[in-house]
Amino acid sequence: MAEAEPVIRAALPDANVPTSIRSTGVPVVHESVSELDSILDAWLAAHNEGIACVIGDPMFQSRPRVRSLTPELSKGLEFDLVVLIDPETFGTGIEGAVDRYVAMTRATQRLVILTSS
Repeated sequence: MAEAEPVIRAALPDANVPTSIRSTGVPVVHESVSELDSILDAWLAAHNEGIACVIGDPMFQSRPRVRSLTPELSKGLEFDLVVLIDPETFGTGIEGAVDRYVAMTRATQRLVILTSS
């Protein structure tokens, strides 16, 4: 994913970043955290199948077809919709950059990044 590459390269300029073979052509959405419920509700209404995941909000409760994970626990998993909550809080240095990169690359169809500021 083109948007994830600069995240990891900022911490590891020589990182071997794979090229995605999938492209939905859907741009990454950047919104406010206050939009979380409306984004999930709209996606669930528009898609009869598929799984969404909210990453980075420890207060968010999983519900049918929507999971809630930490960045670390999302590694190796894929979801149709991924919503990142304040990814800049995922940590600092190389470890934080890796967590942000991994979380950003879990989406197979759509990535939404929500921030508090």
